[in-house]
Order: sequence, then structure tokens, then C-alpha cells
Amino acid sequence: MLTRWRFTRSAIQALKMPVVSTVIGLVVTTAVLISIDVNPLAFYQALLDGALGSSFGIATTLRWTTPLILSGVAVCVAFKAGLFNAGLAGQIYIGGFVASWAGFAIALPAGIHPVLSLIAGGIAGAGWALIPALMRRYLGSSEIVTSLMFWYIAVGIADFLTRQFFRDPTSAAFLMSVKVEPSAVLPSMVPVGNVSPMLIIALVTAVALSIFFLRSRVGYEIRMTGLNPRFAYISGVPTGRRLVLAFCASGFIGGVIGAAESLGINQRFVSQFDPGYGFDGFLVAMLANGSLAGCIPAGIFLGILKAGSLEVERTLGVSKSIVWILQGTIILFISAKGILEWWQARKAASVAATGG
Repeated sequence: MLTRWRFTRSAIQALKMPVVSTVIGLVVTTAVLISIDVNPLAFYQALLDGALGSSFGIATTLRWTTPLILSGVAVCVAFKAGLFNAGLAGQIYIGGFVASWAGFAIALPAGIHPVLSLIAGGIAGAGWALIPALMRRYLGSSEIVTSLMFWYIAVGIADFLTRQFFRDPTSAAFLMSVKVEPSAVLPSMVPVGNVSPMLIIALVTAVALSIFFLRSRVGYEIRMTGLNPRFAYISGVPTGRRLVLAFCASGFIGGVIGAAESLGINQRFVSQFDPGYGFDGFLVAMLANGSLAGCIPAGIFLGILKAGSLEVERTLGVSKSIVWILQGTIILFISAKGILEWWQARKAASVAATGG
């Protein structure tokens, strides 16, 4: 009973700052709406109507929720090892390109084709994360800088190959590849909207990885590497291998996100198809306070904002950029807490070193 109470108490403590930051974000957004003569109640009503007020709205919310959960999980996996996967967008991009190539260049049965194409996209994402991970392990390079630079390289390579070899000749205005084979398309599970089986995969992945990091030896070693790498190394944990494993696993999930977009939503590779999942993943992870299972409600919340913002713009004539204010305020206050904790820890260490 005592253990259960401690677990419940720690869960409440973990949720406190994300909830407080969300409330502050709502207050700031409300103040902005009042300042531009927009009724806040009408705004939030339109937001909820657009996201949850119809079957199409719910389908749109779930469509956005799927990649948001996965991107949050990808960021959290890297976080567990003390890593910051700033290049998640590049892994998403290269995964989308490779999966679409597998979708139109390889002939496979309908039941197997999308699965193998998704795996191909995931492997491409993991491979794109591998070099920054190895540079971090053997050269001490910042994975933030190297993975971010690899994002630009991914965009250049994918766009170049598409333009030179795989471009759809019927599209003059947009850079896109030919369509994937019908056997490779991820079907929608609902008649209205586009909710692919990736939603189920996203939910299962978040829960399964949460259990993996809590119950498995490798998961424990990754967490120890992130919490205290020196102690973990002295204790016999292969910290270098665990860093590479976590970063490549994060990249694999990113590649699957891009693959799902290419095979399900676009049914081809489209240049600049990523609407910002790499950045959104950090917001989901911070709202979840680093919890893999917590990425599910955090992803649903942001999915509601994304789906509802379109209705706000249509019915009230208010730019959906207002939603960015809400998101930005939330991440600002969560980040502020992290900076404050870092400063307090540094001050305490300084006092201890000087003997008070």
C-alpha cells in the first residue's frame, strides 16, 4: 500500500508542472484574444467543435495525434540516455523518402508491402541517427549539432534524388515522387478522414517502451547512463553502446513517422512534407514530463489543438497562429522550470565545494 501511494504521489508530482504550464498558457492566450476583440469562449468552443464536434473532426484529431505520440516517444527515448535528438526532423524526412521508394520501386503482396516499407523507413531513420551517435561516443561531439546538420543533408539528398530520378512528371508546381503502389498504401480505419493503423502502433509503442525502460535490464542501463554516466560506467554498464542504441532507436521511430506520412497520408514522397513533427515531439515530451506513456495524453491534447485550429480559422477568421502562442507559452514555462532546477543544482554544488 505504501509503495502504491509513493508511486501515485510521484506521478502527481510529475504532472504538476505540465498542468500548471498549460493553465498559464490558456490564461495568456485568453488575454491575447481579449486584446484583439475575440470572444475567448467562442474561440475555445470553435476549437473543441473542430476537433471533437463531428466524426470528421475526431478523425482529424486522431490523424494528428498519431505522429505526435510517436514523435514524443522518439524524443523521450533519447532523453532517457541523456541525449537531445535535435535532428529528429531529418530522420523523419529520410524515412519518408526511403519508405516511398520502397513503396513504388518494389513489388510485394498487399499485406506485406506496407509493413516492409515502414520497416525500411525506420531503418533509414536509425541509420541517419547512427553517425551522430557514433560521433558523440567516439569523438565527444555534440549530438545536438551533428544531428541537426544531418537534417539539412537529409533534405538535400531526398529532394535531389526525387528531382533527378523519381519525380512525378505530371506535377510541375510541387516536387513529389510518383505514387506508391496500391499494395503499399496504409489504409484508413475509418470511412471519414484518414486514421491509419499507425494509431494503434503508436499507442502500443508508447506503453511497450514504458514497460521496457521500467522492467528490462537494458532499459535500466539506458536510464542509468542518462542519469549518471560516470556511475553507470564504473558499475559496469556499457554506456557507449547504450548511448548509440537509444539514439538509433529514437531515429528508427522518427523514420517510421516519415514512412507513415508517405505511405498513408500522401501516398508518395512530397518535398517538405513534415509540418514540424521534430519540434512538436519536444513539446509532447515536455508535456509528458519525459514519460513515454505520458506521450499518449500529451499527443491527444496537441492533436486537439492542431485539428481545432483549422475550425477556428474557418469560422471566426482568427489565424491559427493563436494556437502557437498557447504551445509556445506552455513550453516556455516548462523550460523555465528546468533552467531553474539546473541553476539551483549548480548553486548547491558550488556551496558544497566551498564548504558553505
